[in-house]
Amino acid sequence: RHAHASGVTAIRDTGSPGGATLRLLASADGTGLQACGRFLAPAGRYYPALHVPVPPEELVAAALAEVKAGATWIKLVADFPVLHPGEPPSDPSPTYPLADIQRLVQEVHGAGARVAAHSTTRYVADLIATGIDSVEHGTALDEADIASLAARGGAWTPTLCATIGTRAGDTPARRKQRLERQERLRYLLPRAAAQGLTIMTGTDVDGTIPREVALLAELGLPPQAALAAASTAARRFLGFAIPEEGQPADLVTYQDDPRDDPAVLGHPAAVFVHGTRIR
Repeated sequence: RHAHASGVTAIRDTGSPGGATLRLLASADGTGLQACGRFLAPAGRYYPALHVPVPPEELVAAALAEVKAGATWIKLVADFPVLHPGEPPSDPSPTYPLADIQRLVQEVHGAGARVAAHSTTRYVADLIATGIDSVEHGTALDEADIASLAARGGAWTPTLCATIGTRAGDTPARRKQRLERQERLRYLLPRAAAQGLTIMTGTDVDGTIPREVALLAELGLPPQAALAAASTAARRFLGFAIPEEGQPADLVTYQDDPRDDPAVLGHPAAVFVHGTRIR
């Protein structure tokens, strides 16, 4: 409801503790929501408070259980640091064998759902080859990966607020890493758009949609394409129906043109959700 009032009328929620968002689907608050259900990761390979570990031999069954419960997407934590209490996290590494992920993708596709994969390592090339549908973060993508993902009709959610945004307490090394990542993305994003890869906005644990759109534009996407990543392009990829004339529709209006200033997106003048004005 809060998202609708802020002008966000279509949401793909890429994971929730215990699949909490699945329970929203049957309620009024679930209008315009697609949910992945629970995070799929083995023990020690994701934040303990957010997931119940899934061992490799249970991966496919766990995914199909989420689809049966209403998930249209499955959120696979495909690479992540090893987390041990009281110890610093390791460098990210693959969480599941590729053969298990291949079976997951085949079974989930067969059940009519899609797979979103969290990846920040070069494992992403193998993940794309299995047929995953979207890459979340994708900070290790290269041009060949982008071409392959685009050819498969996939999408990339770079979550720029999380991956290049500065944070309190960042060390000099971390700030340097973020700046290097920023320049790499400045090179890759326009090339991804030129390849026809769908780029979508996503906020992860911090950031906002207006800021995400602004960062896409700052890193080389034309303003129209940056705005489409939060609207038409994303809705088309996610399969939200485009209403015909006379049918109820989602509509958000603004006093000024967000292509000139993405910050305008944070201040909608009117919001209609499935034909009903809520603001």
